[in-house]
Amino acid sequence: MLASTNSVNGEIPNGEKTYVEAQNGSNVTLTIDVNIQSIAEKYLEQAVTENKADGGNVIIMNPSSGDVLAMATYPDYNLNAPFTINNPELKEKWDKLSSDDKNNALFNMWKNTAVQSTYEPGSTFKIITAAAGLEEGLITPDNHSDFYCSGYEDVSGVTMRCWKYYEPHGSESLREALGNSCNPAFIQLGRKIGAKTLYKYYKGFGLFNTTNPYFYGESNSVFFDESTINEFNVATMSFGQRFTITPIQLITAVSAVANEGVLMQPRIVKEIKNTNTNAVTTIEPKSIRQVISKDTADTMMDMLEYVVNDGTGKYAKINGYSVGGKTGTSEPLSGNEDEGYVASFIAMSPTVNTQVVVLVTIYNPKGFSHQGSQVAGPVIKQILSEVLPYLGVASNNNPSTNTTSTKTSPLPDVRNKTISEAKSILKDAGFNVKITGAEDENSTLIIDQVPKPGVTLFQDSTIYLYTSNNNVRTPKKVPDLRGMTSSQVLNSIKAANLNVIIDGSGVVVSQDIAAGKEVEQGTAITVTLQTETANGY
Repeated sequence: MLASTNSVNGEIPNGEKTYVEAQNGSNVTLTIDVNIQSIAEKYLEQAVTENKADGGNVIIMNPSSGDVLAMATYPDYNLNAPFTINNPELKEKWDKLSSDDKNNALFNMWKNTAVQSTYEPGSTFKIITAAAGLEEGLITPDNHSDFYCSGYEDVSGVTMRCWKYYEPHGSESLREALGNSCNPAFIQLGRKIGAKTLYKYYKGFGLFNTTNPYFYGESNSVFFDESTINEFNVATMSFGQRFTITPIQLITAVSAVANEGVLMQPRIVKEIKNTNTNAVTTIEPKSIRQVISKDTADTMMDMLEYVVNDGTGKYAKINGYSVGGKTGTSEPLSGNEDEGYVASFIAMSPTVNTQVVVLVTIYNPKGFSHQGSQVAGPVIKQILSEVLPYLGVASNNNPSTNTTSTKTSPLPDVRNKTISEAKSILKDAGFNVKITGAEDENSTLIIDQVPKPGVTLFQDSTIYLYTSNNNVRTPKKVPDLRGMTSSQVLNSIKAANLNVIIDGSGVVVSQDIAAGKEVEQGTAITVTLQTETANGY
């Protein structure tokens, strides 16, 4: 209804009124996959919580089509209650805030940081610098004498340190410099390329423009004007600092490397259907341009796989899958130290015929580390470990053997079996059985089991069985397993009446269910162990 109102928005008596009939909207089909979105949200929330971070985002993209399969931010908010504040500290002082401060707080809460917030990408941006150098023929992958790291580089009177300044990398090839995430080497490469050529590739990778009009409120990058660029600016840009881009701009650019050098427009709307006429408008994938050659892209993918297998990206390594990627840790500007570091990791898998590119960005982590390798790397591994099998990407080798000598067995499905049959099957497989009540074992059926069937567990693990008359679940708190050895994990898990799946060797660097969360007794917690500390920016 349209009506005349006065200065205080009150309806004017006897004023003219016009009634406008409601119109049907259109049905929109997105590229978002609800299962992949759920995976992204789960591990993002866990990472932000465990690292005591201010927030974070995850984008998962199909590089060949540009389809955004998941886009998650955290903290999030309830869409059904958009004015409910999700920050406890802000909620306490809400009534004392001015109207402007309240509005700003709400808009910040609603902001999609993946497309609306810019940040310094840090060393993830070395992918762009390396691709430019290779494409221009200024560098080759494996000449060991191309770069030299003495622990620092002097630029216009300013000393820029390598993260490993106390133990310099020495002579390096491009592959080694990328794997080591060595700033001095990339400063040297930036000098070879030069500002004009760097900006040519930034433009080619789409970094000077927003990516898609369907991304509401999308922000654009902030770069220095090309005419003002000096040696210091070239040096910092070469390793991803002192300019800002959005996460969607970065993953779009890097996806071109994973797509044989072809830049695709990111797509989030697949179809729009007119509900009155049933006419369907299809939004086709859109190729923008060939940014680098297929040969350069293939070389980059090979080097990025080296980063994960042998460099600073080891936390993202997954047994059975080829993964390429790059860590990123950007420092706050002087005077803005309160903003903290940004820890990130961008990965692609498989490295041939890539199906997904994943970018994880964590803002101001305040836990045990602020480095992208240690903060965001394990999140990449957790996400890809679920997304790749879900997409039907075949594993290329057998799962790794756990370092413990304890034997493992796949957990049989005993649901709809009698208690007697279930106990016999599980004990034959090497498992212990826990069931409450005193029912007839030869006639009472099992309706549920924890863990669910199909997982591979250590023998002597305890399986909890439930019947229709005895179906009360006991919650247990997940212990903090990080830093533990496999034997320590087994002892801690057993004491908590839980089960565990161990991947790798060394000490725990991540767990798939956050410490302190309540789960059913018997739940299987997957932990990832690492032998070496994959430091580096």
